[in-house]
Amino acid sequence: MTTAQEFGTRLRLLRKARQLTLSNLANLSGVAVSTISKIENGALSPTLDKVLRLASGLELSIGQLIGDETNELDQKIPNSRFLPSRQGDGVVIDTQNYEYKYLCADLTNKRMVPIQARIKASEMKEFGPLERHGGEEFLVVIQGSVEVHSEFYAPVVLNCGESIYLDSTMGHAYLNAGDTDAEVICVCTESQRIKPNGEVGYFQPG
Repeated sequence: MTTAQEFGTRLRLLRKARQLTLSNLANLSGVAVSTISKIENGALSPTLDKVLRLASGLELSIGQLIGDETNELDQKIPNSRFLPSRQGDGVVIDTQNYEYKYLCADLTNKRMVPIQARIKASEMKEFGPLERHGGEEFLVVIQGSVEVHSEFYAPVVLNCGESIYLDSTMGHAYLNAGDTDAEVICVCTESQRIKPNGEVGYFQPG
C-alpha cells in the first residue's frame, strides 16, 4: 500500500525534479497550493480527482506518479499491451471515502484507468462535497450495495452485479448502502484536450 507520506514524498521529488514551485504546479494542475503542500507533507491523501490533476500538471501518467515509472516491453514492441493483474497487485491509496487500488499501474499511456475500490462513507454529510473530474466512468458493484449520488439525478442504489455509466464532470459520489463496506470496479477515462498543433489528443491518466 502506498501511504499518504510515501505518495507525498514522491510528489515532492517529481515536482522538484521539474524545477516547479508549489505555485507553478498549482497553476498547471488546478490543485490549490495549500492542498499540494498538505499532500507532500503526508497530511492529506489525494482523491482520484487530485491524482488526475497532479499527473496532468506534471505531464505524467498515474503509473508514473504513483507506481512503477515504465514498462520497457510496452515501449519497445508495437501493439504489445498485455499486463495481467494478480491478487495483491496494484497501488493502493487510502482516503476518507474510498480505498483506491490502481490496477496495472505500471502500464504507461493507458486511455483508461482501471480501479478496484472499497467504499467507506455511508452518508453524504460524511462524504463531503460531490467529486468531479474529466472524462467518463463505468462502475460495477462486485460486493455489497452502493448508493450513487449525482448533481442532476435522484440517488440510485446498485446491488452486487449491477453497474452504472456516467459523465465524470458531473458531481458524483458513491456511498456504501449495506452493512459492510462495498467493493467496486471502476474504469475511468479522461477528457479530450487540444494539443498545441491543434490536433485533438487525450490525457493519458495511467
